[in-house]
Amino acid sequence: MPKWRTRSKRYRRAVLRAHTLVVLIVSLALLAGTAGPAAAAAPARPAAQGSAQDALSGVGLARSSLVTQANGDLTVTLDTGTPYDPQVMQRQFDEEGHQGRLSDTIRQAVDEDLGGINDDDTHWVDFDGTVSMVGNTGLSLTVPAAEVRTAESWKQYFFAMAAGYLAKYLTTAGCFWALPEAALMCPVIGRFTGSLIRGLTTQYFNHELSDPKAIAKTFLNALKAAVWPTARDRLIAWLKREFPGVLSLIAGSVKAQLSSWAEAAGGWIAEVLRDMADMLPDGIAEWGPPPTTTDTPPLRVMVVGDSMTEGMEGDWTWRYRLWQWFQDQSVNVDFVGPYKGTKQPDPAGPPAPPPLQGEIQNPSATPPPVSGAYAPGVPPNFDSDHFAVWGRQAAQDKDLIGPMVAQYKPDLILFGLGFNDMGWFVSDANGTLDSMKTLVDRARAAKPDVKMAVANVPQRLFINGRQDLVDKTNQYNALLKNAIPAWSTSASPVKLVDWAGSYSCSPQSCSAGYDGLHPNATGEYQIAYAYARTLNEQFGIGRSTPSGIASFPGRPAPPVSGLTAQAVPSGIAVTWNPVFGARGYTVRYRVVGATDWTEVTVPTNRYDTTWTADGWTWEYQVRTDNKTDGTSAWSMTSATAHPQTAAAPGNIVTRATSTGVDVSWDAAKGTGTDSIDRYQIITWDRDVPGAYIGGTAVRGTSVHIDGLTPGHHYLVALATWNKAGGGMPGVARSVTIGAGTPAVPANVTIRSLDDTTVQLNWQGSPQAAGYRVWWRNINDPGQTYKTDEDFFDNPDRQVAFLFPGAWNFEFCVSAINGALESGRSSCVSVPAPPSTGGSQPPPSAGSRPSASDQAVRSPSEDGRLTERQRDLASAVPLG
Repeated sequence: MPKWRTRSKRYRRAVLRAHTLVVLIVSLALLAGTAGPAAAAAPARPAAQGSAQDALSGVGLARSSLVTQANGDLTVTLDTGTPYDPQVMQRQFDEEGHQGRLSDTIRQAVDEDLGGINDDDTHWVDFDGTVSMVGNTGLSLTVPAAEVRTAESWKQYFFAMAAGYLAKYLTTAGCFWALPEAALMCPVIGRFTGSLIRGLTTQYFNHELSDPKAIAKTFLNALKAAVWPTARDRLIAWLKREFPGVLSLIAGSVKAQLSSWAEAAGGWIAEVLRDMADMLPDGIAEWGPPPTTTDTPPLRVMVVGDSMTEGMEGDWTWRYRLWQWFQDQSVNVDFVGPYKGTKQPDPAGPPAPPPLQGEIQNPSATPPPVSGAYAPGVPPNFDSDHFAVWGRQAAQDKDLIGPMVAQYKPDLILFGLGFNDMGWFVSDANGTLDSMKTLVDRARAAKPDVKMAVANVPQRLFINGRQDLVDKTNQYNALLKNAIPAWSTSASPVKLVDWAGSYSCSPQSCSAGYDGLHPNATGEYQIAYAYARTLNEQFGIGRSTPSGIASFPGRPAPPVSGLTAQAVPSGIAVTWNPVFGARGYTVRYRVVGATDWTEVTVPTNRYDTTWTADGWTWEYQVRTDNKTDGTSAWSMTSATAHPQTAAAPGNIVTRATSTGVDVSWDAAKGTGTDSIDRYQIITWDRDVPGAYIGGTAVRGTSVHIDGLTPGHHYLVALATWNKAGGGMPGVARSVTIGAGTPAVPANVTIRSLDDTTVQLNWQGSPQAAGYRVWWRNINDPGQTYKTDEDFFDNPDRQVAFLFPGAWNFEFCVSAINGALESGRSSCVSVPAPPSTGGSQPPPSAGSRPSASDQAVRSPSEDGRLTERQRDLASAVPLG
């Protein structure tokens, strides 16, 4: 390489380094003018000409000036001493063009550099004028006298605009001359310099250079202006889409470096560097596509989901929080869909008769509950259109999504489905994935360019006996993550939303859900942020992703009002005025004279006691129950029941089949039977914790119920329904589905608990649905074994009040499966005390067992079926 060329490059690089140093010195000089400890008491604002002249000439730019000419014209000259090519400078001006007045041209240039994000409008002033070259090292900007304003603030902001504008072009042209081989970087350096000089000069005049945060913001804006907005926005959008999280990594790395420099620098400079480090992540997050204007067609978004997406009356909903994010990001969005509201409370009324067997229940005939109101703080302009319904499954929506997309033509669909498919045993993980894939395919068939964001499924607080739900959810989420990349096309991309990873809910705890699943106010934010992250990082929508999540007070829970209890034909009806936004109500009830309360939760402002005898007086306590969001104080009432219902039928016979049960009975007799409408057959799976009441209803006296689980043990009961309602049920023999006659109980043992109480234990069998005990007095040789219809679920029983002593009796056990019963086991007895010689006086007082010593009993005994039914109806708050 010729030596002269080498020297030329070295010379040019030296000149460029000198120019860069001058820019930094100017910046630091402006900073030093008011910053640091001496700036604590800021001096009076200096005159514009003196301040500008001193600031520039004091750092070696003696040929730079702000001069008022004799004719009144105002001229700013900026001369760096670095040569430039006049033809290059002229080409810059020609390419920029002229936008009416010169101040308009300058402002548009700055606006374009910053991507549409400008400083406070008060920092801009209006003027016209001309720009001319000063030799080949400087530029001057002249404003005619008629355009000059006398206010000092006008002159100060004019100078800041002019200095930044001229510095931008001088730096760019000087760079082209010094390093032509790096020409692509010259506009970057020019825009950085111009933005930095304009910003720092403005801060100098405003006495803001004592604020490190303001200085840090100026440096970040200068960095933003350095990269041409179109290229910058495309790059940022590409990085967010192809390398999610990379900007956060870059910001974190630069932040760490700035923090390290701050520690080394110390003093006032350290404050600026630390503030820059703190602002950098949010500053970089804002870089991206410019805000959508109202002239741009809105982004049509359809939200498809279940109860967690629809919300209930009084909720803000995560849909609203996501809409807020769109507004904050200046994204013109239009939510679309057939519904607008949340789930309204169910209507309060008496218990409805059970449907007859064979009646076709058509849920689609009843409009979905979507007319509920939002939280009082949700503004009226919230665009609340959606396609989310309480209890909705992916298996259902896959048949509905095509027509919805065809009708509403969304650009983007946000899916939040799958929990109910697995929670309600509709499908396993693979089946749910198949339903989601069908949803995606049918949505795309209706609109080939639709974009889709598919959320995984959150865990919920553990339900006893539902480890399967935990496992299926984990399996589905893993399958979905692996499947989604293959679901995308270039025209219709599909991206994953990590709902589960963003939502603070697990089998162990659920701070984001008010009932162990459905979102409270914090949970709504978490879900919205999960979608916002995917939209921003994967689709390039919006400038930034939210990071902080606020804490919220509990939902208001005022006490109920208007509480009354009154006798009705079916029993007792307890009613009260509905509380807006109540997630439910807790009802306590007991018969007057009892000590313990039975407590249930109801969704509406009514509770009915239907299984009651005439003359029983019941007392009640009711409170508003917003789950983990809080409860109200109790309100009390009472009433005496005078039911007009009919008694249960007699002679109920049950026989298990391979997959169900046959039940027959005699027609009910007695009061109220003249208006019998139907018989309700109740089944309850004793082997599934938290199982719901099942069964059917018929108008005859026999029925076959199919679809039960083989090997499971079922309780069976019957209730008579007349015009007043359903009466007290009669409990039949339990059945083991698919089993025959059970084996004879083996290894029966007996031990004495006291003089009149014994404990029996034996070896049961899976085929047995229950057991009963037989007994006889061994002192009466002619006495046969006695028994009753008191059956026990477990292979043990205590027998008490055995007078004149427990050793006078022997016991045997048989096992039953509906009408089938085994033979009796070998019989056992306890030996007589040696001192009695076979005779014993009655036991002393205190030897009788307490109620708490009695054996475990089936749900139908001791009136517990009533509680079981009420609790099971709301035991599992699935979406």
